Amino acid sequence: MTLPEVKWQHGDDLCDCVFQRVGWWTNPYIGQTMEVRLCCMWDKLIELNPELAQFMRMIPAFDNYNTDTYEMEPRRWDAADHDMPRDIWYRQLATKTGKSLDEIRREYDHLEAPKGVKRPVPDFMPFLRSEAEREGLDITITDVA
Repeated sequence: MTLPEVKWQHGDDLCDCVFQRVGWWTNPYIGQTMEVRLCCMWDKLIELNPELAQFMRMIPAFDNYNTDTYEMEPRRWDAADHDMPRDIWYRQLATKTGKSLDEIRREYDHLEAPKGVKRPVPDFMPFLRSEAEREGLDITITDVA
């Protein structure tokens, strides 16, 4: 029995699928784990069974679930808590440039993906003071640095 050298995981960039999805099931009582590259499997299923293509579609826009609109351009990385994952960055660049993932990997391998965007921490003290005054509370709020 041979164990895999590399564990598959979401975002591992081990395939060229736009949406990397890895199914993972494991059970200690039967001593087995199953990993499935669902993204690759969908493509292969449609290749072998073209009639299944009617049940899957790729839409060249982001379906913004907050505004119920489509956004045609890839969004700039704006997460504050972490850097852009390399696999997503590569796919964003491929979308913007029309180049293949292989080309993007070769051209951008030596560069860093976009960093998280630091946002200022809001100053809630004026709000807390005004709320305390409005409620007629006799409290002291000390600023903590």
